[in-house]
Amino acid sequence: MKLRTFILISLSSFALFAWVVKSSWALDAPMSEEAVAGKEVWQRYNCVSCHTLFGNGGYVGGDLTQIMAKRSPEQLSDFFSNPPVIPPHQKETHVALTEEETQAMTAYFDYLNTIPTLGWPPQPRVLEGGDAP
Repeated sequence: MKLRTFILISLSSFALFAWVVKSSWALDAPMSEEAVAGKEVWQRYNCVSCHTLFGNGGYVGGDLTQIMAKRSPEQLSDFFSNPPVIPPHQKETHVALTEEETQAMTAYFDYLNTIPTLGWPPQPRVLEGGDAP
């Protein structure tokens, strides 16, 4: 009886797993060529050393996964073509991108904005009272 129950539960679990995998293939949104070029720009300039995407990367510059929800394409284009001084260094700046690189990075961030993140990155909680640092 225990073996029969085990086999039944195992087959049911495998069937559920197979269904989830098969249905998730339909969810993949293909990246445009311009978004792929933006990812290559992201990698070429090693942006991940300071910034994060989906929680992976450096924590100095913040998470840029959903930056298009906060900034317009014009604001990003202006930032990429006329980069400001990085605050802690006062002399070091972001690399100024060409017009083509700027459009590619904007397309990449626009693509990232379409991926459901389920609330990532988590927002910091504000502590009230107690021992705040």
